[in-house]
Amino acid sequence: MKEKIPYRQIHLDFHTSEHIGGVGSRFDADEFTQTLLAAHVNSINIFGKCHHGYFYYPSRVGEMHPGLNGRNLLGEQTAALKKAGIRYTIYTCVGWNEAWSRKHPEWREIDKNGVLGLRAPLDRRYYRWDSLCLNKAGYRKILREELAEEYELFKPAGYWIDIVGQSKCVCPDCLAKMKELNLDPKNDSDINKCGRIMEIDFMREMHAFLKEKDQNLEIYFNSRPYEIDDAGDYELSSAKKREYFDYVDIESLWDYAHFPMAANYLDKYDVEYCLMNGKFHLAWGDFGSLRNQEALEYECFRAVAYGARSCIGDQMHPSGKLDPVAYERIGKVFASIEQKEPWLVGTKKICDVGVICNVPVNQGDAMRGSDPEMGAYRILRDLKIPFDFVNFHDDLSVYKLIILPDDNVLPPAMVEKINTYIRHGGKILVTGKAGVTNGQFVLDAIPAVYVGESEHETRYMRFTGQDFRGIPHIDHVLYLKGQTVDAKPGAKVLAKIVPPYFNRTPEHFCSHRQTPPMPDEINEPAIIRGDDSIFISHPLFSDFAVNGYRIYKDIVYECVKILLGRLLIETDLPVMSDVTLRSNDGGVVVHTLTYAITRKCEIDTIEDVIELANKRYKIFTGFKPSNVCLVPEGREINYIYSDGFVNYMLEYQKGHSMVYIKK
Repeated sequence: MKEKIPYRQIHLDFHTSEHIGGVGSRFDADEFTQTLLAAHVNSINIFGKCHHGYFYYPSRVGEMHPGLNGRNLLGEQTAALKKAGIRYTIYTCVGWNEAWSRKHPEWREIDKNGVLGLRAPLDRRYYRWDSLCLNKAGYRKILREELAEEYELFKPAGYWIDIVGQSKCVCPDCLAKMKELNLDPKNDSDINKCGRIMEIDFMREMHAFLKEKDQNLEIYFNSRPYEIDDAGDYELSSAKKREYFDYVDIESLWDYAHFPMAANYLDKYDVEYCLMNGKFHLAWGDFGSLRNQEALEYECFRAVAYGARSCIGDQMHPSGKLDPVAYERIGKVFASIEQKEPWLVGTKKICDVGVICNVPVNQGDAMRGSDPEMGAYRILRDLKIPFDFVNFHDDLSVYKLIILPDDNVLPPAMVEKINTYIRHGGKILVTGKAGVTNGQFVLDAIPAVYVGESEHETRYMRFTGQDFRGIPHIDHVLYLKGQTVDAKPGAKVLAKIVPPYFNRTPEHFCSHRQTPPMPDEINEPAIIRGDDSIFISHPLFSDFAVNGYRIYKDIVYECVKILLGRLLIETDLPVMSDVTLRSNDGGVVVHTLTYAITRKCEIDTIEDVIELANKRYKIFTGFKPSNVCLVPEGREINYIYSDGFVNYMLEYQKGHSMVYIKK
């Protein structure tokens, strides 16, 4: 299967101040491409115009960087890359532009407090630039001219168009647009809605303009098209954005939960996507720093384990030289990925669990998800249960189990969709007040009757039978506020709620934290099992995201096992290990990553690669394999096949391992 987007990419920033001279003075075309080839790079995003607003070639459209002294740096780069056989796309920025902001102050965004460019006059904090409004006909015209010029001069494979986002602008043009759309500029939500409409309209226009020039151009707008929203308002959703994309880059340099959250949302679609990390320690433009080798490995190897490509961010020194130390480090990672590519290309994710998204379109933190999504990711990842985040438009029939975490509000069409899914044999796990509308559950299969929000802030859960034998039978605290329900006739109660003596108040309190549980047996259900469902009256996923109590994870594990009957992955790997399953026509690839993630400051990092010995795997394939092999090493592994499962043991593994179970 031929794929469009390569696996070993560099994103080369060059945001260079006009106050720096000698720009590109030490650039050597042969040295440039030899550095990339030695690092096993096969694609690069190179700069046409930067955040400062300057062009890196003689342009009829805008001002060439004054420090270049007339040198056509982009032209030299593209000629060298073409000769070396390295794919290139051209980078430009549209949302931030210092030079054009000064030249055309009327193009700047204006927030509701009257701040021009969304940046206070004396604000020089990191990552603060003058923001330009995408709802400007004159600005769009000059951007079209720029893109056309770069295409005619350099014939790139595509464009990487940065900072395509708008949400706060109340300039005269945006006020006129809001009036046309019957939106209220005094309402922050309406301002955001107008911004999203302008953002999508801008991408639609530029995408059509570029495709008219060349249908094969591969176009990416950096506008967070991987937001984990419910797609309830489809025309403003991340799904709508992706209609104008040829691939997706997940820009993820901040924490190690961000990329897999987005990947578990995107990976079910027929779209090629990349992890975009960086060679930096902190973030873009962090000169003089290097990503730890172990961290760079983990990030890029995890990308391929999730079906993504790797695009490592770098920033070239103003002199025009690449850092050989950084590219030696990058080369070690890319050399390994190149060896692994035969087992990466054309694979698809294997999973049978879908988690319904909670975040409404254009609200909240859809880039990282809300607490229910974060809790679901952390729990299911720890339990080695592959899953997808799904929205209201996704096909549910491909999953054996759907999870509705904590507070899903379901529109009527989604209610019918889930009811149909259950009638055709699907199972659901529901927690908290998910599926509640107007004081009652709207899904037929939920085995509970909604009473209301609990009167107690903190409660306890008591297990009553043998269904949760692996969980210590004490009264387990539930830190967040839950719901009160009754069980439907015929439903089985698996656990009960135990209230505290009283809520903690200034007048009534006991000890340092929550009030202890009442000792008496009570009848309020906590976990209820129906024919096709399990309901838990507590927002376990949010509580795990906030408080991390392991018992919540153990409860989810037992409930999923009850509903599915079998899991795709069973293993004695440590909790820090990440396991994914991917299939191609020839079999199943099992990826395992074991690295020690630490947080010593405001970011996650890795300094140690973990070695493991004699770890057992039980993988459901549904077919008897002809061979089980550690790849790319080619070492055969002894295995036992029984009832659809392949059982094997890896005697030794370190960092990232891949096992191919061949049909």
